[in-house]
Amino acid sequence: MSHKNGKTPINVVMGELGSGKTTVILNLVKQIASDDYLVIWLKNEYGDVNVDGQLAKEAGIKTEEIMNGCLCCTAIGNIEVALEEILKMGPDRVIIETAGTAHPAPIIMELKRFDDVVIDSVVEVIDAVNFGGFTEPTVIRQSYTKYVDFAVINKTGLVDERRLDEVMDSVLEVYPGLPYIQTADGSVPVEAVIGLDEGSAARRVSAEEVQADRPNDGHLHMEAFSFHSDDGVFDPAAVRAVVESLSKRDIWRAKGLVRTADGWQVMNSVFSRVTWQPFTLDADRTDILFVGPDAKEHEEATVGKLNELLK
Repeated sequence: MSHKNGKTPINVVMGELGSGKTTVILNLVKQIASDDYLVIWLKNEYGDVNVDGQLAKEAGIKTEEIMNGCLCCTAIGNIEVALEEILKMGPDRVIIETAGTAHPAPIIMELKRFDDVVIDSVVEVIDAVNFGGFTEPTVIRQSYTKYVDFAVINKTGLVDERRLDEVMDSVLEVYPGLPYIQTADGSVPVEAVIGLDEGSAARRVSAEEVQADRPNDGHLHMEAFSFHSDDGVFDPAAVRAVVESLSKRDIWRAKGLVRTADGWQVMNSVFSRVTWQPFTLDADRTDILFVGPDAKEHEEATVGKLNELLK
């Protein structure tokens, strides 16, 4: 599965904020990584809280993060530097996770400049719960179609049949004929998205087409702020109440590692829907990241509410 014609295969995983990209990637990597097969996950994080890096560490996966940037614009120069360093490590495969607002064209353009990599596949993860809730016009999404090889319709267990039908109608309108899989928990057969190599859609797009598709800073910009606590112990129900009270219009995503009386837990929220899962390693401190188009307007109030929970 690696080094096709001496080139390192690259898989690109894209999708909206909170769609489940991290879960999909973790499930894929667990199927292929081993002591003699090195997979490196290159991702970018908003803000200064690297929760996904901690999850990768828990799963035994090597990661490289680009902080405070979107791979499709402000950090596009950084991906070249990061990938050069990663390739020196001799990985058998690299998985690139894009920001929720990223258009694939600039990333594909950067990858095409590397003679020693091959674009294996571009996968879009779609959130069955929140699809359509983000301000991404259909015309923008349709410009993705020439790059995407496969769609993962995630979180299907959280919607009823009618909602799932609505999502599928929308997806198939944007991506007619695109292969897809439905999953409740981000589980994807590795054979579906890895090993396409020469058949990858992105490889068939010319450099001129990619350049023409590159957006002129037309995507939605995100803001981020974070909360930190070195030694506080939090009640998950109280944290949930704070997160659920946030403006769904201004803050779309929250995630963090939280110290509780029952140990460390991972908190995830998309449009204020909060979930928790145990974290088996020890973390240094409680870190929670908040992301949205106008997140910074709520920083002082939100940090204040969380600090109040410790009194």
